[in-house]
Amino acid sequence: MKTNLLCCLIAAFIISSCNQKKSPTIDGTWKLFHSQTYTGDSSVVNFPGKNDMEMTKIWSGNHWMFAGRIKADTTVTDVYGMGTFKLEGNRYEENVGILFYKPWEGKTIKMTLGMKNDTITQTYPVDDKGQMDKKEAIVEKYVRVK
Repeated sequence: MKTNLLCCLIAAFIISSCNQKKSPTIDGTWKLFHSQTYTGDSSVVNFPGKNDMEMTKIWSGNHWMFAGRIKADTTVTDVYGMGTFKLEGNRYEENVGILFYKPWEGKTIKMTLGMKNDTITQTYPVDDKGQMDKKEAIVEKYVRVK
């Protein structure tokens, strides 16, 4: 009788473990499909639209990196960066190690990061309450590369 009960408990545990949904993870490769800059009360869609951009971002463990190219009129700019990150809920901080925009190297950039299905929305910079900077902020949207 005790053996049957133990077998039933083990079977129930195994079945319940198999049916649990994994929470989504940002680990992986993501491609930028939308970028918008907010300045005061106005906004500009940078991509697609104003600029031609190609950018890929990769998260792995607690590290991030991105590389890409922005074409604005006749100017082509290679963009890149890497560092570490911390994610708690939707509060996200990037510690910038190397960046094409040198003034941000060595800084911690506070952001919010939302994930829905295979889309990540990243907003920066934000304040301690997760609110966008009213002077200037950027919202980027990425889709997971399969």
